[in-house]
Amino acid sequence: MSPRQEHDEGTTSATVAEVRSETEIMGLYLCIVLLALLVGFGGNGTKEEEVALLWGTTIGLTLAHFFAFRLVEVAARGRPLPDAEDGWVGLGLTGAAVAITGLATLPYLFDLNVLDASTAASVLLLGVIGLTGFGSVRTAGGSRVRAMAFAAATVAIAAVVTAIKYTLAH
Repeated sequence: MSPRQEHDEGTTSATVAEVRSETEIMGLYLCIVLLALLVGFGGNGTKEEEVALLWGTTIGLTLAHFFAFRLVEVAARGRPLPDAEDGWVGLGLTGAAVAITGLATLPYLFDLNVLDASTAASVLLLGVIGLTGFGSVRTAGGSRVRAMAFAAATVAIAAVVTAIKYTLAH
């Protein structure tokens, strides 16, 4: 069976792989960008202002990512008109954006008494990054110990990237 043969649901395995890849990239990229944004808040805004900035940034990044994806489809793959794959990718990007930003918004909805909302949201986003690292090693057949080590390294690298992004932006 070739990777381009049809699935029962009418999508090809190549389309499924492309949608999954674009969705995961969007989710992880958004985690880093929102982490840098959360670090930048520094308790200077109201909860409403911070949530609005999280969602505004998410909407802008989702649109920019989809625009870049479509541009590559035209330039690299010679597909000037949108097709079903583009629709699935757009749906995947939107799903990732809503899931990640929805998760980051949760601490703003509850009074945690232990952490401020932006710190709690940062912990959740780092958790997503760590779980993604853990899952990628386990999916590839790696041991739990190796997956834990990779997850820890992934979170550390994400923290460094976030710090660099924040530092360069300020």
